Amino acid sequence: MSRGIDGDMRKPSVGLGLAVATLAVGGCATPALAYGPPGTPDTAATGRPPVAGWGDAPLRPSRPVRSRVERPGGRAAVPGADPIVASRTAVTAASAGPGAQSPVQQQILALVNQRRREAGCDPITLDRRLIEAANRHAADMARRGYFDHESPSGEKAGSRVRDAGYVWRRYGENIAKGQASPFRVMADWMRSPGHRENILDCRLDQMGVGLALAADDTPYWVQEFATPP
Repeated sequence: MSRGIDGDMRKPSVGLGLAVATLAVGGCATPALAYGPPGTPDTAATGRPPVAGWGDAPLRPSRPVRSRVERPGGRAAVPGADPIVASRTAVTAASAGPGAQSPVQQQILALVNQRRREAGCDPITLDRRLIEAANRHAADMARRGYFDHESPSGEKAGSRVRDAGYVWRRYGENIAKGQASPFRVMADWMRSPGHRENILDCRLDQMGVGLALAADDTPYWVQEFATPP
């Protein structure tokens, strides 16, 4: 089994990004990423494994990735069930839909806002453009078999968010792969200081979640956070 998380971070007060090194958290690698105003150069440090987003690419691409994931048993989430309780259920193609009301979006939203409430932050809301950007990146990662904030063609997180139609003043991105459920990926992100900082940044008030399953069923996860001007 191989799991991972990754993230990058950049603050408005500095001109360059603060890259969070890849961590081994329960066998997972996770990168995190955060950026300040659009005037800040959109560059990301290299050499870190990233995690994916979701969109135009197929949910189950023909090209497999090498990671393998342990898949705990469990029934599909029941509509109307408590999203935090349901978040322990292993993801499936059906639960990974791109809509804001899909189980994965609602479960991670509930987990994020639970943590933000404990930290004294206002609740975050879902934005369809951030969902689109996150899903597109997750699908690209799963299809092409890479794990990074920057695609092989050079597309970076800030550009993905803008291309989805979101004009941002500040944004952050968390990525991960291999975690079988929303609960597990959030637990890994919260154990990593850089990823936790994105989740608990009270200045970020909108979010989108991306999820794609590779041909071997490895989940690729992306969180896009942003604040409009």
